[in-house]
This record gives sequence, C-alpha cells and structure tokens, in this order.
Amino acid sequence: MNSVPTKFDRLDMNRLINFTQQAFQKVGTNERDASLMAKLLVETDLRGVFSHGTRQLDGYIQMMIDQKVNPRPNIQIEVSGQTTAVFDGDGGMGHLPSYQAAQFVVEAAKLSGIAGAVTRNHFHFGAAGKYSRLALEQDCIGFATSAHRFRPSKDHSILSASGASPISFAIPAGKQPPIVVDMGAYLGGSGELSQDQLFKYIPATFFKFIGLGAAAHMMGGFMAGIWMSDPEVNQNAWEGANQGAFICAIDISRFRDLEHFKQEVDRHQKDIQQMIPAPGYDQANLPGTLEYQREKEWAQIGIPIGVDHQSVLNVVANKIGLEPLFSN
Repeated sequence: MNSVPTKFDRLDMNRLINFTQQAFQKVGTNERDASLMAKLLVETDLRGVFSHGTRQLDGYIQMMIDQKVNPRPNIQIEVSGQTTAVFDGDGGMGHLPSYQAAQFVVEAAKLSGIAGAVTRNHFHFGAAGKYSRLALEQDCIGFATSAHRFRPSKDHSILSASGASPISFAIPAGKQPPIVVDMGAYLGGSGELSQDQLFKYIPATFFKFIGLGAAAHMMGGFMAGIWMSDPEVNQNAWEGANQGAFICAIDISRFRDLEHFKQEVDRHQKDIQQMIPAPGYDQANLPGTLEYQREKEWAQIGIPIGVDHQSVLNVVANKIGLEPLFSN
C-alpha cells in the first residue's frame, strides 16, 4: 500500500517531468513518446501512487538499455469495428498503446455509448488509473485492466494465482471528487504475517482477489493476445513484451440524465463522509478522494520524494549522464 514517506524532499513536478523525459530520450525514445511517458509517470507520483510512478524509471531505462524493450515502437492500430480496436505496442512500453487505446474508447463511447479496446505486445503499463481517468474528462465511466504472461506453477500456492493484475474503475461526480478505484488484484503478506497465516483470518478476501485476478487475466491477457508475443512462438518478439490490457468507456448520458447522476454521486459521497473513519484514519472517503486531494496540493507545493525514491532517480542520472536531482 502506498503511503507518504516520513523523510522526504519536495520536488517541483515540472523538474521531475523534464528529468524523466530526458532520461527516456537518452536511451533512444523519441521526444513525443518520452514526453508522454514523463507526463504519465509524474502524474502517478502526484497522486501518491509512488510504486508505479518514477520509482519505476530505473527498471524501464535498464530494459531499454538491455534491448529487452523497444525504445522507439511503431504502434499499429487495427480498428476492428466502430467501437472496438486492437493496439499493437511493437515491444515498447505499455503506457504508449494503452494511452492511445483509452483515448479511442472515450471518443468512440461518446459516439456510440460504449466502446472497448485491447493492447498487446508491450511491456508494463503502470497504474491502471492513468487510463480509466481519461474517461472522466468526457463524463464517461472508465475501466482498465492489464495482465502479464505467466504460467502458474505446481510448486506455488493458489493464493498467489491472481497475478497481481492492476484494475481501475473511474466514475465522474459533480462537485465532489471522482470515484477512482485503482488497485492491484493481489493480497500479499503484511510483513508480520505470511500469506498462509493471513488466509486463516480472511479466507474470503483471498478468494475474491483470486477471482478478480482471473477476470483481469482473461480480459487484459488472453483476450488481448499476450501469448502472441511469446518468444517461443514469435522469434521477432521483444523479450519484455509480455503484457496486454483491456480498456473500455461508457457514456453515462446514454442511460440516464447526466446531471442527475452526478447529483446522486455527490449525495452518496457526502453521506459516506459522515461515517466513522476506518481505524487509524481521520476521514471517511471513497477511493479516489485522497489521490484527488494530493494531486491538487502537490502540484502547488511539490511532490514528496522519499530517500529510497531519491536514490532511484540518482541512479538513473548517473547511469545515463544526467544532472542528479538530489545531492547525496
């Protein structure tokens, strides 16, 4: 679970965007794609989802240096219908075709009510909320999920069968923050208790996550065609191109009056906010509110970058010859 670091230095988001863009360009990514990658990763940090923001930068850069991920993909779009499409990522980062797919489904949903697209032949696409949130701009409900290629092992417990697939729903509101569920379908050990020990206390939770993970894997994996880029069946495949995604959008106004819908969402949020907060928390909110608040505040005062996060960014700078953002 992501949390604000206890020791940190604040960094202006534009400095971090510029640094991240330069890093991708240093390893061969074109300016347009590097700019989009930087925007998406820093926006993720801005919401406090540090695990899927620029903390991932060193791993992404190294995959390109090792020629496991294509730094300059030529994304191919196969529109298979008025409201459906397939995006081939050409072995590059998953963010690039997934962002295009999210834009497509929103535009198509506004024309036809509902639309869906899959992406395949790419690497990691990061936090799913980056793509579901695009639907909010057009008063649509957004959904995004992804999966990576793996074969369950007979030596591992079914408790790990979910594959940790990311899942996100984004639902617009009126004057209240949008509701955004942005999560991974995974339940690991707590640090004090192992998975097996946790299972004794909350077995139903594990089974729910196994089910969610399986659904994500079927839609964002098998339906997307992740096994089509398996090097064993496709000798031209990039080694890191092991992931796919499914993204869809729904135009609320096709089903009921949009303003009345938003009013009811706002009313529900206000009712929730009057409830007793969860233990250890001082507010009762639905998913998405905390990220919304951070995004507004940190855009003004800077993103809190923890010590380990600073180290990752400095490693990237030293590796590819950029000016470090932090002093040692």
